[in-house]
Amino acid sequence: MISELAGYTLTRTLPDNVLAGVLSGSYKIFGGVVRNDSGQIVAHLVNAGSSIGSLSTLLSPVSAAFSGLNSYQLYRIGADVKQLVGLAHASMVISGLTLAVSSAGFLFLNQKINKLDRKLTEIAAELKEIKKFLELQERARLISALKVIRELGQLQDPSTRSQLLINSRQTLGEINEKYKSLMLEDQNARAFAPVEEYFTITAIGHALCSAELGMLDQASDDLFESQQIWRKATADLISHRVIGKNPERFFAKKYVEHIKAEEIVAWVDFSEEKEIGFDRLDDIRRMGSRLRMDLSRSVSNDEAFAIDLARKLVQRDRVLLGYVDQYKYIRKLGARPSELQRFFDSLPEEGRLGDCHVFVQNELAAA
Repeated sequence: MISELAGYTLTRTLPDNVLAGVLSGSYKIFGGVVRNDSGQIVAHLVNAGSSIGSLSTLLSPVSAAFSGLNSYQLYRIGADVKQLVGLAHASMVISGLTLAVSSAGFLFLNQKINKLDRKLTEIAAELKEIKKFLELQERARLISALKVIRELGQLQDPSTRSQLLINSRQTLGEINEKYKSLMLEDQNARAFAPVEEYFTITAIGHALCSAELGMLDQASDDLFESQQIWRKATADLISHRVIGKNPERFFAKKYVEHIKAEEIVAWVDFSEEKEIGFDRLDDIRRMGSRLRMDLSRSVSNDEAFAIDLARKLVQRDRVLLGYVDQYKYIRKLGARPSELQRFFDSLPEEGRLGDCHVFVQNELAAA
């Protein structure tokens, strides 16, 4: 049982230099962690209370959630720790992931898979890609494995609990390999979306099982590898299926209500893995009269879907990077997710900031 988050202090405020770093952009928020410009974690943001229920369903429109909540706008709101936590939660809602890496993640994954399944079943009659996906046998095995590990907290016998974790870990690992091969195929946005969701769920579930079994090195390494595979597949999708060969089309009036300039920049940065988005926008502007005319007056349903998917994936990338950072941290800490969860549950409610616990690097907290 851990008694503290080693190296970090629970606080309801953030030092001015941390807030200034976030506002200037030199400090970045990656889901549940805040990194400085050297890549070091200066703060952890951990779910508490009801925040675990904040789920974004697979195909729900996220443009409404994103409007007024993109990172650039939030950075400008003001030097307020509540706004920083709000930014983290905005990323969480848009990406469809929680912030905490703990045994509560098992419950989150189970809730998420149930919501995804209901949504997919509703739209299967209209979309052949979804109908084909629902016919995969791996889906049923995944649901069964998640139901088993959801009940782990109620088991008293350590050997029974370990055996169930071992079985679930193996099942999730096998299914994850199947979804990995599907995700790396060249697909349209609608076919890609459910595969990406299930790949992410199985990767996180597999890492949780490993960590709960005490295999902290393996959990950290496997999740990092999964995140790298996920990023390649999603970057390819955004590059070829969203940005495409005609990015200048986004300057047409019909896109104004759908896409903000900052988003286009974020998509280019994400797909190219370097910060060149603003340069690319300037290149398009220099084209002037050579820009292609787009005579259609509305964005098609397929393109609107692809835009929303790209928006979610860019935010999910930040949250997944936070997961990778947190797994590296608990690897160093030597704590299992269930031990972390008991520690978080023991914290006083008055120490929360909304539905979040904020831990700041000791040196910064003391400054």
